[in-house]
Amino acid sequence: MDERSWLHLEPEPAEHAVPADLIARDPMAGRDIGWVTQMRPFVRQFCPPGGRVFDPFAGLGSTLLAARLEGRDAFGCEIDAARAAQIGERFARLGLASPTVFAASCDTLADSVLPPFDLCLANVPYFGCRWVGETVPGQLYGSASYEAHLNGLRDVFHRVRGTLADDGFCIAMVQNLRVGERMLPLAFDLARLLGSLFTLQEERVIVYDRPARAATPLDARSNRSHEYALIARKHRERVDLLATAALLQALRAEGHRFIVFGSFARWLRDPASARPADADLQVAPDEAALGALMRSLALRGFSLRCWGDPVHLPLKLDAWRGRHYFRAERIDREGAVIRLDLCFEPSGPEASFDVLN
Repeated sequence: MDERSWLHLEPEPAEHAVPADLIARDPMAGRDIGWVTQMRPFVRQFCPPGGRVFDPFAGLGSTLLAARLEGRDAFGCEIDAARAAQIGERFARLGLASPTVFAASCDTLADSVLPPFDLCLANVPYFGCRWVGETVPGQLYGSASYEAHLNGLRDVFHRVRGTLADDGFCIAMVQNLRVGERMLPLAFDLARLLGSLFTLQEERVIVYDRPARAATPLDARSNRSHEYALIARKHRERVDLLATAALLQALRAEGHRFIVFGSFARWLRDPASARPADADLQVAPDEAALGALMRSLALRGFSLRCWGDPVHLPLKLDAWRGRHYFRAERIDREGAVIRLDLCFEPSGPEASFDVLN
């Protein structure tokens, strides 16, 4: 892989293409399956030799095959049990040992089941496809609404973040969609979702040959012969620590009440300690007080989100119960970042909050 922002797909070698009889048995006729040639450059570039690749939407195993051909270990999740079985059949025909594939959505698996990995690499399922296979809970091809589809993707990538190695990459292949008479910006919405969980680092545009007709005047449709590889990374992004500390002082001076805890509190006590990636604030679950704090941040140019979703003011706290925290983030014109996590609920069964008087 070189520095070009686009990658032109070469034809898939016949020996690596999905066998025709497997395509014939597939509920989607294989039209959502990525190419091995599409995935191999990303495996080489973003997974260290001897590392492990995970595909949460394994399909018919193209990503897993690409990883194996590049000398990496590979495993995946595929919620459709028939497809999961066909991955083993595809590998067997190539004389390769079958990879581990869980016939489940990864967000339903226990921590002890899902092993750690160095790279998550996947083609995401598209909204609006007519799935005719077995209907099971969590099958994103069966999403009844676009919002439900995005929520399902968030659940999967939230789970990915918990198991991905520190400094590991999460790369999603995705295309904007045309559903009915409108374009749905799935690639752009997924970029925002990944940006709430990881640090977005770059994109590549994947282009491939597809026959094209002359465009009819005033018809905006294209033949959709490109998609995006969204490249995100799980690492501790550098934030502006001094600006964060000054902001917290200013907020206290305005009368806002919170407790600073976690890594930023440790850094305040000892600036030689590890650099924090954000400031965690314990706040009282009081709608009026928390809403006033968030309004003050919004006036300072902060975005307000909760698990990637925008938070609108005035705050209606009951709508966010069970999500534990709000994220306030500001990026200035020099790229400097201030990031606050406003924790209004315990985040686990063992957690508890001190009372803020």
